[in-house]
Amino acid sequence: MAKWPVNGGDGMSQDQRRAYWESEHADHDYEGVFSISQDEGVIGPCVDAITRAGCHRVIVAGCGSNVALQQAIAERVPQLESVTGVDFPGVVEVAARRTDDPRIGYVGADIAVDGCGVSGDCVVTINSVLSDVDDENRALLRRFREALPAGGLLAGFFPTIFTPVELGYLQPDRRMLDQVNLEECRFSEEKQGLTQIFYSPLRLRAVLREAGFRLERMEVVFFDSPELADHARDYYRLGDDPDVLAWELFVEAVAQ
Repeated sequence: MAKWPVNGGDGMSQDQRRAYWESEHADHDYEGVFSISQDEGVIGPCVDAITRAGCHRVIVAGCGSNVALQQAIAERVPQLESVTGVDFPGVVEVAARRTDDPRIGYVGADIAVDGCGVSGDCVVTINSVLSDVDDENRALLRRFREALPAGGLLAGFFPTIFTPVELGYLQPDRRMLDQVNLEECRFSEEKQGLTQIFYSPLRLRAVLREAGFRLERMEVVFFDSPELADHARDYYRLGDDPDVLAWELFVEAVAQ
């Protein structure tokens, strides 16, 4: 039995979830979603982790249609042999049109159901483990583990429920707190019209362990670049205080 499960869900089937994300990327060019993977504050820690671990074959799981992360990995990781982006077929079709580096490839797959479709020695994931169905998130992480050998690296960014809690208390009207279910680690995305699970640190550590990973590093990263700060301020209506910033957890874990 899973440790500290999150009950319930949004009632969206996996086919509906796939259709939603493919529409966001293919039809709407991802304009309605807060994408962080093109910012150096996100790219840099991922590139550094891959380089330190000496990884050669990198999988970017839940890559989306923005190709900045894949390109940066290809250009800046000296030992790199290949980087493969994996996401729903309609999403990677968009990404593939934006990439011409022969070391960068794409696989269309529903990772939680089908797996990554390729193996590597590192999986990078940016805000892809946040389904409103806890079992789907746990399945996704198990699929990441299946794509790696023992000793392989999982590195990436995970939102945590304590971010909207802190931001909510720092807002004069505390409006954001109405979007938070702290007990269930759920956050209601107003613009997207859905809820997502943002695991607390201890819960995320346990979920990673059950999926076959040993947590090596978990740190807070503030999204303080001008682009990300402005985007978050507009998207989440954070006001004008420059010290009110979105932040996430950067995680490095080793496959057992």
